[in-house]
Amino acid sequence: MSEAAAKGPAPDLAPDLAVVIPVWNDTDGLDRLLGQIAGIEAVSQVVVVDDASDIPADPARRGWSAARLGADLVFARNAQQRGAGYARNRGLQKVTAGRVIFFDSDDRFTPEFARLMEELPRDGFDFGLFAHADSRVAQAGGWGPLAGDERIWERVGIIGALAELPAGKIPELIQLSAYPWNKVYRTGFLRETGIRCTEIMVHNDIELHWLSFLRARRILVSDRVAALHVVQRNGARLTNRSGAERLEMFRALDPVAQEIAGTGPAFTLPFAKFVMALFHWAMGQLAPEHHDIFRARIRGFLARHLDAAAFARIARAEPELAARINDHLAWQPRAVPA
Repeated sequence: MSEAAAKGPAPDLAPDLAVVIPVWNDTDGLDRLLGQIAGIEAVSQVVVVDDASDIPADPARRGWSAARLGADLVFARNAQQRGAGYARNRGLQKVTAGRVIFFDSDDRFTPEFARLMEELPRDGFDFGLFAHADSRVAQAGGWGPLAGDERIWERVGIIGALAELPAGKIPELIQLSAYPWNKVYRTGFLRETGIRCTEIMVHNDIELHWLSFLRARRILVSDRVAALHVVQRNGARLTNRSGAERLEMFRALDPVAQEIAGTGPAFTLPFAKFVMALFHWAMGQLAPEHHDIFRARIRGFLARHLDAAAFARIARAEPELAARINDHLAWQPRAVPA
């Protein structure tokens, strides 16, 4: 063996990616994901944060070790359930690698991810964004994201290997679904900017997604499908919840709206389209007893963050969207019979 080989890979070739995995009652999914990660050479650290699962999701219980994984393995367990946002933030504190991805235990990497990591630099960027496939599309015989995200990728027109995202296309690509696991971050970028996940039970990745785009100076992007998002339509997963925890979404939306107010008009319409679509979707998820308070909070949010100039820009571009905003602003609770 040569002296160079004995010393291991050169610093610029050594693995330098942390995978932060929040997990709740999904040891089978975690075990499957760790099996994938063990085959990805770029990974140097795995941080598993168990959000108070009924049975502790310690990888060691399934026979995982740093040696088997081929990467440093860190495990932490929350004393009580706090949601994936808190778990990701806690995991980020433990990251020692220069790059990090937040990945959910029930999702999957595709072979394209390893190829993507071969192209991604160690520094000189803030985050790299890649495309994903959705299990609902796969079950229907297709491959790729849902139709709305697919149209956004087509409009942006970036194909193949990683390329720098032109500033003029950021308002378009920012409208992709707000997922945390389709981005590889430079760890220093998150720490320098103070970007975190919102520590709420659901909708905790909105702030991470939007502020990343708004504060980044250099974004790299590829339409390679490097992850499969697995959607379970029923069951106890947090995404299927219909209770009052969904009303906490405004803790994520308010900071984004405040940031956009100081960024410039280019993001007014994209954000308005996003929140109105989110409100419509969430209303369908919420149990009926929460509808009135949700409508009241929507009205308050729009009144706080949409001034006359912003509303005029929306009305000129999309009158129908402006009309729906007006409907929310005009909403009044039902009168209680005397």
